[in-house]
Amino acid sequence: MPAVVPVRLLLVWLALVAAAPVSAGERYAVGVENIDYRPYQAGHTGVFEGFGRELLDAFATEAGIVFEYRPLPPPRLLASLLQDRIDFKYPDDPGWAPEARAGQVIHYSRPIVAYLDGTLVRPERLGQPVSMLRVLGTVVGFTPLAWRAAIESGAVSLRENADFGALFQQVLSGRIDGAYANVAVARDQSQRLFGHPDALVFDHRLPFARGDYRLSTRRHPQVIARFDRWLLDRADRVSELKRRAGLSETDPDHDALD
Repeated sequence: MPAVVPVRLLLVWLALVAAAPVSAGERYAVGVENIDYRPYQAGHTGVFEGFGRELLDAFATEAGIVFEYRPLPPPRLLASLLQDRIDFKYPDDPGWAPEARAGQVIHYSRPIVAYLDGTLVRPERLGQPVSMLRVLGTVVGFTPLAWRAAIESGAVSLRENADFGALFQQVLSGRIDGAYANVAVARDQSQRLFGHPDALVFDHRLPFARGDYRLSTRRHPQVIARFDRWLLDRADRVSELKRRAGLSETDPDHDALD
């Protein structure tokens, strides 16, 4: 005759099972940027949020894993990945810091969302030749890859700013000639700072760079493979998350460059 388990003991056992954490092998540390980079994501408050968080959480929930997000200064993210201090880096792009990646085996996901980094100027300077831009500004940690040759040759000097507010004020006051930033982020910041998205305007005649944000890892290619399949299987879900974040898949700035 089978043993009868007391109801109280059974309830205690069920409670312990429900409270048990996911096994250590299914927890992964994801390094993210500790800056305000809306509409893509934000980590400046110490909490990762926005489109990137919603996307990765949606995948993790369906995959039965846990992502623990660690906001870090952008310049430290790649080093943290290469030193195995984090399991994944988001966002990433194989074209960033190629010297540091040389000889390293890094696994990248499929493209997640497109980005456009470009040169922003005051509206009255739109269309001026590249030779007129001598001083370029960025936010600390943001590398103006499209201007690299001009900066290294001394034709253009670079000034870093603590945040977008300081960067915008430098350009609007005429202390620098233009800003190099993600175009969607600059519009979002302009809306927050000035109440309209075009305090500075993107000049497609000046150097720009395009690419796609990806998830990267050194040690967990099997998770990247699962993530890639999820991106394909849940394409409608991913598109909806982009739409809610204001990341249109038919951005006019991208289309104008094609």
